[in-house]
Amino acid sequence: MDTYNSKYYEPLEQMMAIRHQYMSKILRDHSGQDIYEFFKNKKILDLGCGTGEFLNNYYGMGAECSGIDIENNFKIKNKINFKLINIEANKFLKNCKKKFDVIFLFEFLEHLEEQDKYQLFENLTKNLNKNAYIFISTLNKNLLSKYLAIDIAENLLKLLPKKTHDFNLFLSPSKLQSISQKYNLNLMDIEGMQYNPIFKSFKLSKFDLVNYFGTLKY
Repeated sequence: MDTYNSKYYEPLEQMMAIRHQYMSKILRDHSGQDIYEFFKNKKILDLGCGTGEFLNNYYGMGAECSGIDIENNFKIKNKINFKLINIEANKFLKNCKKKFDVIFLFEFLEHLEEQDKYQLFENLTKNLNKNAYIFISTLNKNLLSKYLAIDIAENLLKLLPKKTHDFNLFLSPSKLQSISQKYNLNLMDIEGMQYNPIFKSFKLSKFDLVNYFGTLKY
């Protein structure tokens, strides 16, 4: 995309609440902290940050935020402790001297070639503080996810622009586990999410065959 495409960003905006809900649940269960307490003074890196609006919520909680996206469709202006950069993720990570407490990889990994996924995780481990969290949402890799995410969402219902997704790049939880182990990351959790096209909303679910969340800890 060379310009802002509302059809592409609308579903991502609809995911904001469920991302927050998922992280809140994980942090409560594993750190014993309220999400608002947890993010205060944390250093966050959002890879594939889109417009920057989601990341800006955590700046509002007192976090120091960096957002990276290959497309320059940012809606939030840079300010102290909040910076959005138009650059490819692995290129940024290779040259980054900063370490982070939290990484967001929301709707990002399913757009990377396999070798780029491995390179990303190798680079990430050099930029993580001890006990850092990596929060992920992506698409499982199976015939059902292809049917719903591409055949239905893109081609039939036109909820997304055509060719938003490439099935070959989808990532199963078992593959995520394999990559994580290679780079000494602990896959703590996998949880599905389901979309309601009538209400245009998502909810957490035990059904993880299509969209799912994951949490890694360093």
